[in-house]
Amino acid sequence: MINEEQRSRGQEGRLVKTSLVKGRGTASAVEGFSSDKQSPLLFPPLTRGVKAAAFTLAEVLITLGIIGIVAAMTLPSLIQKHQERVTVNKVKKFYSVMSQAQLMAIKDHGYLDEWDVPDGQTKEGVEKFMNYFKPYLKVVKDCGTSSGCLKYSSRPTRLNGETLTNYDIDPNYYKLIMNDGTYMWIRTANGVYGKVYDGECAICFIDVNGKNPPNTLGIDIFDFQVNKNSIRTLNDICSLESDGGGCAGWILEKGNMDYLKK
Repeated sequence: MINEEQRSRGQEGRLVKTSLVKGRGTASAVEGFSSDKQSPLLFPPLTRGVKAAAFTLAEVLITLGIIGIVAAMTLPSLIQKHQERVTVNKVKKFYSVMSQAQLMAIKDHGYLDEWDVPDGQTKEGVEKFMNYFKPYLKVVKDCGTSSGCLKYSSRPTRLNGETLTNYDIDPNYYKLIMNDGTYMWIRTANGVYGKVYDGECAICFIDVNGKNPPNTLGIDIFDFQVNKNSIRTLNDICSLESDGGGCAGWILEKGNMDYLKK
């Protein structure tokens, strides 16, 4: 066996160690660059006297503070836009569900003004009406004309701040909770059933987020008119000064809730 160590200097004058065993050479770079001009070392040495760049604690704290300020300014707007989109989609979904349910009810029982429902806003009238209509809805809780479905901590309000009826304890309203958590309550029309307001048979309310606030007509509560052959909104007139009754129409027509912006 022939053992030989020779020292030579590479391109950068760094020390390179070469070992030869039985005529076969194996080269291992110690530092710097190897004698091969095209092969840099995996671990080049740090230059003496040069410190690695790093952030100071003050710089880190300032950066975090700026991020926090930007987040505080933008997050509320993002959350509001997301909530608006959720509400708009739920209003559109309910309108579609009610329209489909009405079409199926008409197919099986005829137009709504032909149903055996007594005139006026009564407990008996709304119970008979829902006997026709309810089988075509997906319901997880049916309270009927009894209380227990609309679990509000305080009475709902209109968009202009006026207080609404305590629907949960009013026996003239039929209450239920739909499979997506939406609260729904409905009453029959005042006057002659199916003969007032262009064939109005019932007025329906929904709360798209259940008992969660703000429980305000025009923000999370919306109303619809159930006519003899269609589901309609009362109108599309809606503003912060209105009672909120036309806001469902605004949403269906314009796809937003810009009426809440001053």
